[in-house]
Amino acid sequence: MVLSIIPSYSKAQTLASNNTILSTQNTTLKPVIEEIKIEGNTYLPKESILYRISLKPGEPLNREKVAEDIKNIFSLGYYKTIEVVEEKQGSKIILKYILKEKPKVKSITFKGNKHISTKDLIKETGFNEGNFTGHILSYEKLDELKNKIIDLYHEKGYINANVTYSIAETEPQKADVVFKIDEGQKAYVCKIVIKGNKALATGDIKDALLTKERCVWKLRFHPPLVKENLEKDVERIKKLYESKGYIEVKVGKPIVKKLNGCYEVIYPIISEGPRYYFGKISVKGNTLFTSKELLKLVNGLKPDNPYNPNLLTEFSIRVAKLYGKYGYIFETTIPEINIDDKNHKVNVTFVIHEGERAKIRYINIKGNYNSRDRTVRRELDIYETGIFNTEKLERSVRRLYNTGYYEAVNVKPKVVDKNLLDIDVDLKERLTGMFSIGVGYSSTTKLTGMVSLRKGNLFGTGDSIFISGQFGSSVTYFDIGYNHKWWLNQPQTLGIRVYNHKNEYTTYTSHRKGFSFNIFRRVKKDWNIGIGYTLEKNTVSDIDPNATSIVKEEEGTSVIGLISSRITLDLRDNRFLPHRGFMFSLNTKFAGQALGGDSNFYEAVADISKYIYLDDFSENYKIPVVLSAHLKAGFADTYGKTEDVPIDYRFFVGGDTTVRGFRWGEAGPVDANGDPEGANRELVMNFEIGYDISNNLRFIGFFDIGAGWWNKIDLGTLRKAAGAGIRVMTPVGPIRLDIGYKLDRKPGETASEWHFGLGSYF
Repeated sequence: MVLSIIPSYSKAQTLASNNTILSTQNTTLKPVIEEIKIEGNTYLPKESILYRISLKPGEPLNREKVAEDIKNIFSLGYYKTIEVVEEKQGSKIILKYILKEKPKVKSITFKGNKHISTKDLIKETGFNEGNFTGHILSYEKLDELKNKIIDLYHEKGYINANVTYSIAETEPQKADVVFKIDEGQKAYVCKIVIKGNKALATGDIKDALLTKERCVWKLRFHPPLVKENLEKDVERIKKLYESKGYIEVKVGKPIVKKLNGCYEVIYPIISEGPRYYFGKISVKGNTLFTSKELLKLVNGLKPDNPYNPNLLTEFSIRVAKLYGKYGYIFETTIPEINIDDKNHKVNVTFVIHEGERAKIRYINIKGNYNSRDRTVRRELDIYETGIFNTEKLERSVRRLYNTGYYEAVNVKPKVVDKNLLDIDVDLKERLTGMFSIGVGYSSTTKLTGMVSLRKGNLFGTGDSIFISGQFGSSVTYFDIGYNHKWWLNQPQTLGIRVYNHKNEYTTYTSHRKGFSFNIFRRVKKDWNIGIGYTLEKNTVSDIDPNATSIVKEEEGTSVIGLISSRITLDLRDNRFLPHRGFMFSLNTKFAGQALGGDSNFYEAVADISKYIYLDDFSENYKIPVVLSAHLKAGFADTYGKTEDVPIDYRFFVGGDTTVRGFRWGEAGPVDANGDPEGANRELVMNFEIGYDISNNLRFIGFFDIGAGWWNKIDLGTLRKAAGAGIRVMTPVGPIRLDIGYKLDRKPGETASEWHFGLGSYF
C-alpha cells in the first residue's frame, strides 16, 4: 500500500517545494525500513545507486535523509525524475526508488544557420559530436554549446542572434537534439567617432581599437559590430594614453547609434589629464650586473622621457632573459612606483630577486620511436648536471628542427626541487624516406623521366643517403651520395657524392662526371665551417658552328680539381619553412693544377637572408604571415694560363633558385640563339611574403630582381619578375611550385615561367 510519495527531483523542481508530502499520518513513532528497492535503472547497477543512499534497512525512516539521497542520486546526471514510494508492511516500510532515466543523444542538428555554415559552426565552437551522441543527455553541455554558438554569432557581428534547442525522444531512451538559430540582421560599423581627444590623434586611437569602421581602401566594407569588443576598446584606449604618459585618463562608455542600415560608435574621452614623465629610475637587489648595464636593456627608460608602463614590463622580460642565460631562471623583477602628482613625475625602483642558479637533473627524451637517444641528445646544447640556460635551450630546439627529422619539438622544463629541473623533450617525428618516380618537362631539359630514393635519419643515426636519376632526350643525370652525421663523434658531417651529368644544349653538349667529399663542422654556437674537395672530368662537345666564341673555346675535355670552403651563421627557427631569424653564408671555390686539374679559377658567393614573422608583433589576432628578403652576390675569375671560367662553373642567373619568371640563365648573358652563356658576376635579390595555411603548407608572393654579367657590372640591366607559389612540406623537405611573370619582358622572351623544385633555396 502506498502511504506517501516524495516528489521527483528534476531540473525544474527542487526539494524545497511546499508541495512535498512528508507523511500521510501523524505519528510520533518513525517506521523502520525493512527493504530498499530500486526500479527503472538500466544504465547503472543497483549497487551503485544503493551506495548513494545513506539510509539502510533496519534504520528508522528519516525523510530529510531521503531528500538528500534523492539529490545524491540525481547528481549522477542519469535521471530526469526520481520518485520515492513508501509501502507499509505492518510496523515496517519498504522504500521504493522509481527512476526515470534520461535518454541518450542520438543526433544533434543545426537549423537556421545561413551565414555561418554548419562546418564552420562546428570548427569554431570546438563542437565534437562524439562528446554528445551515444552519451546521456546533459543540459549543462547543451547550454554550454548554445552559449558558444551565441558568442560566435556575436563575434561575427550578429548582435541580436538567438539560439534555442529542442529535445525529441523519437525512440525509447534515444533523443534527437535540434539547435534552432535565429541569426537576426548583421550589425555593421560604418563610422567611429572619438570625442574629447586633444593629446592623441584620432587616427592613432582608431588604430588601437578592435572595432573598425568602414574603409574601402583598406578593404573593410562591412566591419562587424561586436559588443564584447566595445568594453575591450575602452581598456585599449586607456592603455594607449597611459603608454604616452597620460596615466589619469578617463574614458566613458561607448555610445552606439543606429544609422541607415549600420551603426555609429562614439568613444568619449572624458578627461585626458596631465602628462607624466619618468623621474628617478633605480635598480636594487642586483649583484650579477650593474644598474647601468640593466637600464640599457630598454630604450626610452630614461628620466624626463614620457612615462610608459609598457617599458616596465619590457624591462622585466629582458632582465629575466638576460639572467636566464646564466641559469637564474627564478629571477623576478618587481617595479615599485612612486607618483609625484605635484611635478607630474613617476619615480621607479626595480627590485630584483636574483634567486639561485637552476641545475638540470634529468633530460627525458620522448617520442623518438625511430631516432636513437644519442641522435637527439647530441643536438642539445644543454646537458644533465649542467647549469640551465634559456639561450642554449632555444638553440637546442632550433637544432632539432633543423635536422629535418622532427615535425614538432616541445621542450618543457619542470621544477623538481628548490633549484633542480627536469627537461622533457617531446618529439613528433616526420617521415624521412621518400621514393619517387615521374615524368617532367621544362624548356631547358625537355621531356624527362625521373626516379629518386632518399632516406634521412638512416637507422635512427641521423645519417642520410640519396640516389637519383634523370633521363631524357637532352639530359642524363645520375647522383649517389651519403652524409654521415657526427663523424668521429664530433659535431661534424662527412659527405661523399659521386655523379654523372650530361646536358645537351642547343649549341653544345656538356658531360660532367666526378666525385666530391666535404667535412662540415659546428665550431661555435650557430657558426659552422666546411671544407671539401672535388675532382671532375668535364667534356664540352657537339659545338654548333653558330655558337659564340666563348662556347667554342670550351670545346674538348678538361679536368677540374678544386677545394671549397663554406662559412655559415644560421639563426633561422626552421631551415625548411622559416618564420623568423637570419642566415648568412660565404662559399668559396679554388681550382688549380696543383689540385689535380688543368683549370685555374676561383669564386666567392655570399648569401644573406632575413625572416620576420608578423604574428610576433600581434597581441590580439593570429597573423601567420612571413616576410623574407634574400641577397646573393657572386664573383668569379681566373688566374694563370686559364682565360675563362669553365662554362659549368659560371653563374647562370634566371630560374627557380635565382630570378623566377626567367628560364635557366636567361637573366644573364645569352648568345644569338638565346642560349645562356653564363657569367662571372652575379647579383640577385628576392623578396617574399608568405601566408601559412597550415604547418605544412604556405602560399607565397614574390618579387625577384637580379642579373649576371661578364666582367663589368651594370645595375641598369637588372631583370625583374613577380609571381606566386606554394610550399608543401614533405618527408625530404619542402616542395616548391612557383609561377613568375617578367616585368621587363624583351622581344622573343616568354611572358612567364613555371618553376618546380625540392628544398628551400633561401
